[in-house]
Amino acid sequence: MAPALLLSLLLSQPKILLYAAHGDSNELASYDVSTWEPGHKLFTAVDQASLRDEPNEEAAVVASLPMGSPVTVVQRSGERVRVIDRVDYWYLVEAKGANGRTVKGHLFGNLLTPLRLEGDLDGDGEKEIATVAMTSDFKIRVRVMEPKLPPNQRVANVDLQPAGSGLGGSAKVSLVEARKAGVALLMVESLPEADSNSFKAFLSYVVPNHKRGELGTVMESLTLAELVAPPMVVRHVVSFDRRRKRLLSVETRKGELKSGKTVKVRHVYQWKDGLYIEERKRR
Repeated sequence: MAPALLLSLLLSQPKILLYAAHGDSNELASYDVSTWEPGHKLFTAVDQASLRDEPNEEAAVVASLPMGSPVTVVQRSGERVRVIDRVDYWYLVEAKGANGRTVKGHLFGNLLTPLRLEGDLDGDGEKEIATVAMTSDFKIRVRVMEPKLPPNQRVANVDLQPAGSGLGGSAKVSLVEARKAGVALLMVESLPEADSNSFKAFLSYVVPNHKRGELGTVMESLTLAELVAPPMVVRHVVSFDRRRKRLLSVETRKGELKSGKTVKVRHVYQWKDGLYIEERKRR
């Protein structure tokens, strides 16, 4: 694993999900959520996550954990509950407090994620921390934190609408390093389990002039939609021109023509100020 990439070490290809796929989203039983078992290694998805002494949002706070803090699941509550607009489980976890000592407490499921990345995302020579989690309104939320900035002033985020026609979905994330693409990118994949649509979204974290000590902006640089609905199949194979900060995508479309012929189109995108702008496309 590259030193700039610290991806959660659950089983291979960890992902998160939040669905309301079975009917009435007001009913607790209609939700499918990511669930974690004792021993799972996770991270706090938000900054200043409140570790509580009881599985209750009104319980006393044992510790406040910075975004991306590693935690270990000790126990999961017996049933899902609703806290404000989110349906999830409470988890008893172990973590390191500010003094370095191990602390135990309860975190609600929306504060946990297996998806954490660390790397120099804005090219200023300092590492940022990124997490991905699902919001209560079924969005994929990507957060980026500048660890050296003060709490409550150090996290930027962007929300992505999951692919597919239902409420919610699942997500994975990986880091495309600057030495490969010319600029560091977060690649978020939305892969609904019961839908033909999916996408790959490339995100940039941009601080003007790479200035240290300032919070940047998380930008949706480019999203490539894909489809598997036989006979129609749409896929993208992506490569990068690092020196020119270009993204090259070969789009393959099958089943679009009556003859069954496969059509390939080459797209060339130029990165500028956080966005990929298409230069040309060739068949």
